[in-house]
Amino acid sequence: MSYILDYVYPSKAKAIAEARDKFHKVDSAIVETYDNATILPAVKFDDYDVSHGRGGVMDENGKYVELSKQKARVQGYYNPSKYGIEESNETVVYCGFFNKVWGHFITEVVSRLWYALKNDKSVDAYVFIDSLDGNKQFSGNYFEFLKLLGISDKVRIINKPTKFKKVIVPEEGLVYNDHYTQEFIDLYQFINKKGLELYSGEKYDKVFFSKRKLPISAESNLNEKFLDNYFKKNGYCIFYPEQLSLIDTIGILQNAKYFAGIASSLLHNQLFGTQNQTTICIEKQAFYNPYQVMIAKVTDCKTVFIDACRSIFTVGSAGPFIFDYTNFLNQYARDNGMKLGKPLSEWKFKRIFKRYLAYYFDFNVELPPDWMYRQYIIDMTREAYNDTVKSKKAFRMSLYNRMVFKIKKMMISKN
Repeated sequence: MSYILDYVYPSKAKAIAEARDKFHKVDSAIVETYDNATILPAVKFDDYDVSHGRGGVMDENGKYVELSKQKARVQGYYNPSKYGIEESNETVVYCGFFNKVWGHFITEVVSRLWYALKNDKSVDAYVFIDSLDGNKQFSGNYFEFLKLLGISDKVRIINKPTKFKKVIVPEEGLVYNDHYTQEFIDLYQFINKKGLELYSGEKYDKVFFSKRKLPISAESNLNEKFLDNYFKKNGYCIFYPEQLSLIDTIGILQNAKYFAGIASSLLHNQLFGTQNQTTICIEKQAFYNPYQVMIAKVTDCKTVFIDACRSIFTVGSAGPFIFDYTNFLNQYARDNGMKLGKPLSEWKFKRIFKRYLAYYFDFNVELPPDWMYRQYIIDMTREAYNDTVKSKKAFRMSLYNRMVFKIKKMMISKN
């Protein structure tokens, strides 16, 4: 396994290496069992400091089960009596919060499902939690994952506090920015083997996963078409993962020698690839995607990180992002005998920049979260921005564009 960090900015390379070294493997996962325990759906309170709220498992004495928390997502006790407590005479496995976002699903959400490999006959159901009174359901590839694991008829999502006869709490197989377990690896080896056995499609040597068929992507991922065309020119088959079944995704990636895509949920599908694969991670913003760094270590394959974007404002995962044929991508192409490309002309960049501003002010109507101002992120952002300026990818706005800019800013201030 290797991380190739020669094609990203030095400050980003340093930060990725530190995150990689911090994220470590634990040889065995813990399992705790509680009689007459209550599973709590997620509830947000004014003082909550995690993304989905308080929730998890409470034992029969009213004590919160620490093993049931999910770092930065769901954590903490609340009094369930005010919401009404349902009761069940079942033995269940607590699986955590069902976040219906593919990248989070295949990392954090399924990270307790390694317990299903034990084939524990005493288990009546595998229970996920939703938000209180939520209505999420498993469908599509989320459901296909459970089918491959053989537990689709035993999975349940609850949105009411529920007391069970027995609750089994497995440790998470992957904990954000901390550790992963052998059991998590075993889970994916099982899923990939099952999927590959059912795959009957073609084999592809080089694969590029694109977001271009997603409507929201056309607004937030600017000049993404360039990436599709560039990799296609270099012999990559282009796929749109939302159009693939999970079995097809597994079959395609298990047979591919090269897998490329934008650092996002899209490239997190690397988990369905092989150890002998080379993954090419196209960076879309100044700072790195922590999940991709973790996945690279779990899969134990060669992962190449390439800065192929222009940074202007500090933005979160919603963007907008501007892709370009950067010096880093050019150097990677030269080092690997690929056909070369061309960077954006200043004229085309100006056109894209107008779209960038429109999207930015439409969707970034709140102040950025405080984590964006951590020093290492500031360093990465400054370095990427300075390179954008040096590459002449910034310009003085015309009087007309400045007026539009100010009007949009005034409208946001009023709201």
